[in-house]
Amino acid sequence: MSSQVFDTPLLFSAALVIVVVGIRNLAHHLLIFVGFAPHKVKLPGPRPTPLVGNLIDLRKGHARVLGEWAQKYGPMMRIVIGVREAVVLNTYSAVHKTFVSQGAAFQGRPEFHLWHGIFAQALDEGAPPTIGTSPYSDRVAMYRKQLTAQTATVRDRRYNHFAARRLYRLVSLLGRDHMKGPRDLGFYLWTTASGLSADMLFGEHLDETLTRHVAEVEILVFRQRTLGQPLYDVIPLLTALHDAARHAATLLRTLGMGTWLDELDVAEANAERLRKQEVCYCTQLAAELHERIRAGDTTPSQLGDLIRAMGNKLTPHDEVRLTTTLIGSGMGVGTVLTWLLSRLAAEPDLQEKAHMAIREVYGDEMPDPLETDRVEYIKALGLEAGRYFTTARLGFPRETTEDVDIEGVVIPAGTIVMHNSFWVNRDESRYDNVDSFVPERWMEGRYGNSSQTTERIGVPHLNHGAGRRYCLGIPYVNKMLYGSLILVLHFFDLDRAPLDEEGLAEVFPDFRSAEESSWRMDPIADQISECDAQALPKASGVRLRPRDRGALQWWISEGHVHLDQFDRPDESITAAGEAEG
Repeated sequence: MSSQVFDTPLLFSAALVIVVVGIRNLAHHLLIFVGFAPHKVKLPGPRPTPLVGNLIDLRKGHARVLGEWAQKYGPMMRIVIGVREAVVLNTYSAVHKTFVSQGAAFQGRPEFHLWHGIFAQALDEGAPPTIGTSPYSDRVAMYRKQLTAQTATVRDRRYNHFAARRLYRLVSLLGRDHMKGPRDLGFYLWTTASGLSADMLFGEHLDETLTRHVAEVEILVFRQRTLGQPLYDVIPLLTALHDAARHAATLLRTLGMGTWLDELDVAEANAERLRKQEVCYCTQLAAELHERIRAGDTTPSQLGDLIRAMGNKLTPHDEVRLTTTLIGSGMGVGTVLTWLLSRLAAEPDLQEKAHMAIREVYGDEMPDPLETDRVEYIKALGLEAGRYFTTARLGFPRETTEDVDIEGVVIPAGTIVMHNSFWVNRDESRYDNVDSFVPERWMEGRYGNSSQTTERIGVPHLNHGAGRRYCLGIPYVNKMLYGSLILVLHFFDLDRAPLDEEGLAEVFPDFRSAEESSWRMDPIADQISECDAQALPKASGVRLRPRDRGALQWWISEGHVHLDQFDRPDESITAAGEAEG
């Protein structure tokens, strides 16, 4: 009896605790559902609005708004994306304390409905997104290890044949079209960079039609990664309403509300269309590669080398994940080059410095675009363009995989963490004259600061990320930036000029023709959209004038064959030659 008397209050207390906890959990989830974010991260930050958080302000422009907040709230701040807390890193030191020093805890990726659901699974419910946007797992770690081996600098020479042909095509097209008058250079630069990334991936030279198609699709695919758009992607209540609208589609159309429903589905329909196009050319090119390998072909290629190394371990989904990851790498290179060459066209002094630097190394000889480190000033132009324009304004968001303590501030597991790349690349503790375009900050032992030599520690800038999930394609990026720049600046003088009607009609992709950039190519004001994941410049007219018309025509007709490996069969690149790199 005494035991029963003792147990009754205990059971009642336990039941009461369960009820209270249950009510609190229910209230917590209900608050999140209707649009109130939790407040577990104790950092300063702008006041969020219920339901949307800080998204309304962010839609005024990511770099512009986050820069204003960074000045007010400091190195690390809390913002709210819909109903999710996010930490934004605003200084190089903050990035080092998180992504670098405690990198294991910051290698997750948040999942978003539009990208990881609608886009990735447009053709197959089990299909994966890219490796770079996938949540962390042992399999992702394995993929990154394999890709690191394929994209390492030591392997660059294996693809010189493809690089030489793409660079030859670039000069040939510019030599052909310069007489048309001022032209936007986007088509030439994006198709060069995206074409090379596809050539290296599949081991064959894509034709002109497919090259253009791949470049355009990959630019549009990247636009699907825009943070917080559409709103229902990050707001549970809107997600529920969106799903309900789908089930009530017939009724809504009967009531004359079909237009609203159609507009609601535009983002998803566009994502599905782009995914189908991307997967279509990736699977077709992969199938052709498999056929060539079975026939005994040994042409170097990133996917081909993986297939030969891993055999049957690569599933069809693995190949989708790998190919869609690597084929888009040229998009960012084309973006940086489009910004940079348009800026140089308004800066004759910078062009003259480049010409002098090339002559100091090569004299009257033709520069070799595949000798990536020969002309320091050309390399510095590429590095400064990455810092100054910071085309990947927010990088790819991370997600903490465990609770992390950063100098007494706890960032709970599952928190979105973003590096404010544009602002970090203007961190005055690391760079001087932060709002000026100064290539010299990367020359003669300097590493970001033009007034002093500095030990080369860490990444030069954050346009390619930092820590455990940084971009694996940096060697390729540097190769294409250098090769494209040295050839264009060797053969042409560039001037800015307005685009005529014909020039506007040729702008690539065509949505960039809605506005023209200023002559100074302001990194914020001259974006075609301030909320895109990749900062694409507005259209910009550039007039090209051959510096030596005879030398240009000679190189196009026959001089280009002196490029290393330009005219050799791909099979001639031996393991010994690879080791020498």
